[in-house]
Amino acid sequence: MKPRKNYRMRPVKSGAKRRQKILSQKKRLEAAGHDRAVIDKMTVVEIRDSLKKAARKKGPGKNAVTKKSSVTKKAAVTRKTKKKTK
Repeated sequence: MKPRKNYRMRPVKSGAKRRQKILSQKKRLEAAGHDRAVIDKMTVVEIRDSLKKAARKKGPGKNAVTKKSSVTKKAAVTRKTKKKTK
């Protein structure tokens, strides 16, 4: 009789996929403002940790509620006044 539970292992990432992921992480770190020479000397674990820190420094996410700046309010007021003057 076959056991009910099917214990399967997760697929192992190939070497090419791993290198591709590390390269993209390095590009993201460089875009965040890190120096390329420092990134090249980092280990994979250090790269992941610094990416986590960079994400925390970045600020609120895309779904965060933000206040409108006074510049946009002023621009809206000037647009309204221009329409009224015509």
